[in-house]
Amino acid sequence: MTIYIERNHDFPLDDITVLSEQIAGELEQEYGLTWAWDENKLLINHASARGFLHSEEGKITIELKLGFAASLFSASIENHISERLDQLLLPN
Repeated sequence: MTIYIERNHDFPLDDITVLSEQIAGELEQEYGLTWAWDENKLLINHASARGFLHSEEGKITIELKLGFAASLFSASIENHISERLDQLLLPN
């Protein structure tokens, strides 16, 4: 099972990088995953999921490939990430 979320935004690249780290930090606390930057991709790693958060000007993309255990909760995980991403991308 793969979760794929893509959103357009109007933030400067520096701001979207900070926002990406905020999202990754929240996922780390909530799901116990680890993350690290590899150029403009934030790589996400967990025993039950692997993927990335790609930050670029005008667009942010999250892709997570879930293992069997995590796939049982895929709808909940996807909804949580989508809702939080939408909150963070609202203009101030």
